[in-house]
Amino acid sequence: MRPLRRSLTRTFLVGAVALVAGACSAASAAPGWSFPPSAPNGASGAVVAASAAPASAAPAATSGASAAPTAAPTLATAAPPSAPVSLNMTILSDTMTGRAGWPVFVPSDFTLPANSTVIVTVTNFDGATALPKGSQLYAKATGIVGGTFTVTPIKAGAPNGSASPTSTRSALDPAQVSHTFTILALGINVPLAPDARTTFMLHTGAPGTYAWRCLDPCGTGPYGWGGPMAATSGYMQGTLTIS
Repeated sequence: MRPLRRSLTRTFLVGAVALVAGACSAASAAPGWSFPPSAPNGASGAVVAASAAPASAAPAATSGASAAPTAAPTLATAAPPSAPVSLNMTILSDTMTGRAGWPVFVPSDFTLPANSTVIVTVTNFDGATALPKGSQLYAKATGIVGGTFTVTPIKAGAPNGSASPTSTRSALDPAQVSHTFTILALGINVPLAPDARTTFMLHTGAPGTYAWRCLDPCGTGPYGWGGPMAATSGYMQGTLTIS
């Protein structure tokens, strides 16, 4: 009996050692592995090796789930520039208004969009009024696109045509200025040629209200500052609203 017991004891000890060795082997493999909960709808969860991918990597997909397609990258396109806005004004002579010494801008009050390019055309049926001494600076264009404007001479009976070729200028002879379009607050000044169509471009900025006026003394009185030049608005001065 003793030899049998010794044999059984030896067998039991060998099996126990084998079990312990297997347990130690499994324990050494466990660190670094995790078992996520089962996927919904009965799908079995996949075993994920936590050490197999860096922390920034996307989680592995569950078994049977298809990966979402990756959209192709697109380049942002700049918005196309807006088309220029047009402003058309007419200067009527005193013969046309029926009041001696009372020429007039039509319209005198107008609104332009903010942050826009504006093409301004002034059709002038009035003659020249020389700029007085000390005002010759107003014969030069300032504050407009490119610093230049075009002049197209016209005939009173055919204002849409041209009496001679169009020329590009940055200034006029002070003795040949008829009127000016001046917005002092914006630094804009354009001398306007007599019996001609003057065209120029300007950029509007932020919304606001600005006064404009003619600074060539073209009215009544000994110095030309009376009549339409002294009027509050509607003749040789008005309001620009940028909105």
